[in-house]
Amino acid sequence: SAGSLVAAEASGVDVVRAALAEGLEVAELRRRLEEERAEAARAAEEAAEHAAGLSARAAASERANEEAEAALRRSSAAQQDAAESLRRTEADLRRTEAELRRTEAEVQERDASLGAAEATVREAAARASSLEGSLEAARRA
Repeated sequence: SAGSLVAAEASGVDVVRAALAEGLEVAELRRRLEEERAEAARAAEEAAEHAAGLSARAAASERANEEAEAALRRSSAAQQDAAESLRRTEADLRRTEAELRRTEAEVQERDASLGAAEATVREAAARASSLEGSLEAARRA
């Protein structure tokens, strides 16, 4: 009958409309899924870049620490060298001071010897003068 044919056609159109609507829903869900996948990929890429940056900073920090430790070792070695040099200089100074004291003692001994020699020369000169005086007196007599 024509009524049932029209009803069947209407029912078929409803089925097609429902299928189209469902297809559109599926397409929308697929589109959203692709957007979420793209967003997740972007987030993963950003996380990887952040991790790479952290890794690079950690490596740079480790290098800086190693350089600081090396500088500290060099400074410590230089400090030990300076302390050893200071000890050698102090020992040299003590030796020089001892040599100076010996030289001063020698100078004092020489001064004393010179003073004694001068006294001997004065005594000899006085005796010679006395003898000359005696000789003169003997000549006059």
